[in-house]
Amino acid sequence: MAKTRSFFARFRHIWAITTGFGLVMSAASYAATTDTSDLLQKGEYLAKAADCVACHTAPNGKAFAGGLAITSPMGDILSTNITPDNETGIGHYSEDDFARALQRGIRKDGGHLYPAMPYTAYAGLNKADIHALYLYFMKSVTPVLQKNQPTKLDFPFNIRALMMGWNFLFLNDKPAKTDFEHLSGLERGRYLADTLEHCSTCHSPRNFLMAEKKSGYLGGSPLGGWYAPNITSSLNSGIGHWSEEELVTYFKTGKVTGKARAGGGMAEAVSNSLSHLSDQDLHDLARYIKQVPAINDRHDSRPRDQYSAPVVTTDLRSGETIRVDRPIAMDGAAVYDNNCASCHGGDGNGSPDQHIPSLYNNSVIGSAQANNLVMTILNGVQRKIDGQEVFMPSFGDKSLVQRLSDKDIASLANYVTGRFGRGDAHLKAADIATIRQGGAKPFLVRYISVLMLTGGLGFLLVLSLIYRFFKKTDRKSAQS
Repeated sequence: MAKTRSFFARFRHIWAITTGFGLVMSAASYAATTDTSDLLQKGEYLAKAADCVACHTAPNGKAFAGGLAITSPMGDILSTNITPDNETGIGHYSEDDFARALQRGIRKDGGHLYPAMPYTAYAGLNKADIHALYLYFMKSVTPVLQKNQPTKLDFPFNIRALMMGWNFLFLNDKPAKTDFEHLSGLERGRYLADTLEHCSTCHSPRNFLMAEKKSGYLGGSPLGGWYAPNITSSLNSGIGHWSEEELVTYFKTGKVTGKARAGGGMAEAVSNSLSHLSDQDLHDLARYIKQVPAINDRHDSRPRDQYSAPVVTTDLRSGETIRVDRPIAMDGAAVYDNNCASCHGGDGNGSPDQHIPSLYNNSVIGSAQANNLVMTILNGVQRKIDGQEVFMPSFGDKSLVQRLSDKDIASLANYVTGRFGRGDAHLKAADIATIRQGGAKPFLVRYISVLMLTGGLGFLLVLSLIYRFFKKTDRKSAQS
């Protein structure tokens, strides 16, 4: 009997040790699972903050599968598949490969990316944040088998190796010392603005080599026909008169009544990215942007959203007899009455709830650059946030309601800016044609042939001088 008790006593010790070991392992496994889950959530949040889906998802395509044509001054750049598919996506990328593409613009095969992929901003990503992003894309994003379509640019822009020189001149690949979740206040706002949301990629002007001008930080820039406006703290040229709450509201909804409505790329940024950020992050971002040093344009005498005011009009008959079959010239007022007044109203008031915005006190109408007004007419507006969709039909080549000519759009834009904005924009049909094509070509694109010819002649001249120098030296040596 004593031997039996001794056996069971020893068994209890073994059972206790085994159970304890099992509990420790279970706790460790649970902790590891929890850590991974937290990292995946963090990676998803960072991917939304970086707005990855906007560029890497084609219209009606699958998320992150690429195929979107991104307009650039050199031509269309096609985004790539960044789902974890091993054959056509980035499933075969190691974390180091992933980081190199994000921060240095170099693919796994060594090919250089164009800075349409904002690696110049992502270069500031902290290593811990890259790790969270990598886990998210590899474990949470659905793999999509979709072959990448090659980007075809004209010579010499099709030589990707040239990006090595461009990166040497303009890429600052110094990552942040602190990861996103351990930043707060203005530092967190700066990380959001400069790295994740890459605001300066659109809102900063470019030099003749198409790199951002640091001296013009957030001072506004043409962008594929649109114009990303000045968002510095300037009272008249920027958003210095906006409150922090108004900026946060704009980030969350894409609209601030009496000030601005998001369209084009900004509508995408609001829908896909900004509206998904926490209120605290939006406040940090707004607070940071509001303290960016002002860049002033001497031509701006008041904020662009403070032009014009509601007017009361009376329809009086002139008494003139007009034949019903007489063609009427479609001036700006007529184009507006036929295409715009049914929604925005004859006096530009918009709808009572401002779902259809008024045209007075409107930053697009009051801007010195009419690009965004023209692009809104050409492309319309479409954004969807929290199940609510904002839609304005386009009047461009693909319009389903009315395709307006360049002359009609110029007349309409001049009428709208003259009546509701800072004054007639004096646009011509040729200006609209240029905007349709993505805006004026940068200096480098316009004169690349001349620059190449000049460079070639300069190179031949240098070779000639070197040849003459050595030939002259040989003669002297022979004579001596």
